[in-house]
Amino acid sequence: MTDVKASTVVAGEPGGRRRRWAYLALVLIVLALLSQASLWRPGTRFGLNENVQIAEAQAWWSGRLDLPERRWDTALYHGKVYSYFPPAFTFISALIVPIADGVPQIVLVGLAALAVVLIYRLFVSLVAPFWAAVLTLGFVLGTSAWPVFQEVVRSAAPYHVNHMLAVIGCAVLLHEWFGRRRLWPMLVGWALAVWSRQMMVVFAIPLLWSAWCGRGDRQAPNGVDRKRLAVCLVWMAAVGGVYLALNTAKFGNPFRTGYMLNHQARSDVFARESRAHGLLSPHWMPRNLYYINLGFPRLNRIEVDGGTRYYLRPNEMGTGIWWTTPLLVWLLVDLRRIWRDPTRRVWLVSVALLVAMLSLWHATGAVQRGYNRYSLDFMLVLWALIVPGCVAPKRRWVSVALLAWGVLYFRVVLTWPHVRVW
Repeated sequence: MTDVKASTVVAGEPGGRRRRWAYLALVLIVLALLSQASLWRPGTRFGLNENVQIAEAQAWWSGRLDLPERRWDTALYHGKVYSYFPPAFTFISALIVPIADGVPQIVLVGLAALAVVLIYRLFVSLVAPFWAAVLTLGFVLGTSAWPVFQEVVRSAAPYHVNHMLAVIGCAVLLHEWFGRRRLWPMLVGWALAVWSRQMMVVFAIPLLWSAWCGRGDRQAPNGVDRKRLAVCLVWMAAVGGVYLALNTAKFGNPFRTGYMLNHQARSDVFARESRAHGLLSPHWMPRNLYYINLGFPRLNRIEVDGGTRYYLRPNEMGTGIWWTTPLLVWLLVDLRRIWRDPTRRVWLVSVALLVAMLSLWHATGAVQRGYNRYSLDFMLVLWALIVPGCVAPKRRWVSVALLAWGVLYFRVVLTWPHVRVW
């Protein structure tokens, strides 16, 4: 089976660096050619109409925390309107809005390209450059990353931007974990992920576990690297402290996130359900687990000219990951091997906890036609766990077929309005 050491030897051969760059360039070119969203719109700047976090950054520069007007998915508190989204993109926007009067579209294109580069960088640290390129294309085109990234460059919607930033942070964290395991890049990646998607705080578990291992796979002489553990804890406290301080400044309580305030004066399904059962409840587990794992298309019956027709249409609540991204089948095949490896087991446990938390959440990520954006919170981790085994010599062409279906679904099938079955 291909392993990390073997791929490192390939990458370190003469010309290996040029080969890696060439495959990366090819990946970026292919994705640019296949993009359904325009990547070049000079003069386009996003603001309050597209993303309330950009408006929040502009408000900060005006010495305010509240927004000038209420938009969808904003929190109303004491007559003022606030963004309740985690702050990563607000921080990024705050660096740009003073000189651009908003966020130019090219910035979002650059962030999407950065995500692709970091995903490729993760895979090329695990397998040879060719297969890293194949896996990168498979991940971006054959998972919910494709519709999410497309929406990022098309509209800068906060939900999709935050998921993409979380993928960037996760890619940095994973690359270091399966590489030199330097602490500072892992901490930066973790912070970006948490400030983009709060539930990714569970990836603190691998970081804290690394304090017992030091750098690489070597056990610390006394069983625990106290300095590393202290740095992790201080950094995590600081990252959490920033978020709690923003909650306090906006909502008067460090633990009031604004999510429930968002549902005030709203009558949509998620607002009604959150008021009935709360933001987090076991009540939502059957529904959420269904949409994460299965989430099949809806079968619609239509009467036309005295006859009956049946159409399959993607549902908008969430679409199952197992049949849209079937490469994940290797996770089931290799579950024992992954569990025996402590460096992978700790990630598997973290993902299980993250999925459990998502299953308790009152919303599914909708509206999302035919994909599941919440899956991006853990999808890259699952791919890292099954690489390099999925491209081992006896498996690689099966993996190519599985990747092909994912690409076909997200790139082609998802664009169809419906599929007639009778």
